[in-house]
Amino acid sequence: MPPNKLLLATAVAHGLLSIGHTMKGIEMFANPSFKKLPPTLFGAVKAGWFEGSVFLAIMGLINYRWANEGFKNTFDIAIASLISVLCFGFGGYYAKTGDKGTAGILSVVGLLQVAGARGAM
Repeated sequence: MPPNKLLLATAVAHGLLSIGHTMKGIEMFANPSFKKLPPTLFGAVKAGWFEGSVFLAIMGLINYRWANEGFKNTFDIAIASLISVLCFGFGGYYAKTGDKGTAGILSVVGLLQVAGARGAM
């Protein structure tokens, strides 16, 4: 079975999102306003942000596996669906808070996820 090209593209997109997310975090946490947060809150926010970067990398790896091996069961379909919901949900949140660029990127990745998943079923 040849690789699912849409899921391969989705895997690459999630990998790039992970890198971009990490770079945005490094830039964001250098802002002096973050240093004004209580240390515990600052630590939680920073840890959570970079946890998100790792999660995006994991989603890239999962999509790479699906692109090459297909879905094994309904759990894979459920996971792919939840990843799409996550992309669209956070895309909407970023749009609401004024970050239209990130919102657009997440929407495109969400659409890739849906299209790739449909092709894998």
